[in-house]
Amino acid sequence: MPVLPNKAPLCVVQISDCHLGANPGDDLLGMDTDHSLEAVLKTVEQECPEIDVLVASGDLAGHGDISAYQRLAARLDGMAKQIVWLPGNHDSSALMRNVVGEQWMPSSIVVGGWQLVFLDTAVPGQVGGNLAADQLAILAAAAANNYPTLVFLHHHLRPLGCAWLDEQRVANASALFEQLVDKDQFKAIICGHVHQQSEQLFQNIGLLSTPSTCVQFAPNSANFALDDCNPGYRQLWLGSRGEFQTRVSRVKGVRFAVDNLASGYE
Repeated sequence: MPVLPNKAPLCVVQISDCHLGANPGDDLLGMDTDHSLEAVLKTVEQECPEIDVLVASGDLAGHGDISAYQRLAARLDGMAKQIVWLPGNHDSSALMRNVVGEQWMPSSIVVGGWQLVFLDTAVPGQVGGNLAADQLAILAAAAANNYPTLVFLHHHLRPLGCAWLDEQRVANASALFEQLVDKDQFKAIICGHVHQQSEQLFQNIGLLSTPSTCVQFAPNSANFALDDCNPGYRQLWLGSRGEFQTRVSRVKGVRFAVDNLASGYE
């Protein structure tokens, strides 16, 4: 487990669901995903001048194109002391590793007295998520430590009230929750995938989701529906006594084109 230099409070930034295409300017549902990502990253740079860890939590490419990963890696390089990529259901984990190596895809790190755990919920050929045995073993090892801990993954764990999205949550989430009973060191579990902000609780553990850097999905929708919120990201500040604060920040002053009549996407 890599150990990074201590510093508190720590600044952690999460971006998610960039859906970059094979070529710059490719779009998702009418939105240029390179353009929207750049707007988010400029907002990050304005609001978080010094980032300890930047987590990109899946669906970084729209169709697993290596050129998308190369563009993203070049843009993120140097933005934070540590950068971490997680695969989503649209990604190719093998191509991600080819581009950035294991250094950007650890299973956990310790920094500033905090443990950050990164679980792969992607299932090849499937949209929904699952935690394989090796990923549950990573969580079990983390649970044996006393560091205050955050867990990052791509898919969400509990229903959010979006029927079409909730079919895609982590199928064996109960196996994860069983490991967290009475584990006070776990502070929050943070996902992407759902293209919207949400906050829930399991015991005293926050279950948080983070907006996409491109299109946003409408909360509480039975069927596929888009929201008119701008793209955004999540900030987290981690204190030296296991306390943390978080907020979602969105791009301001920019209008993004999007196909509001769309009934779905691939």
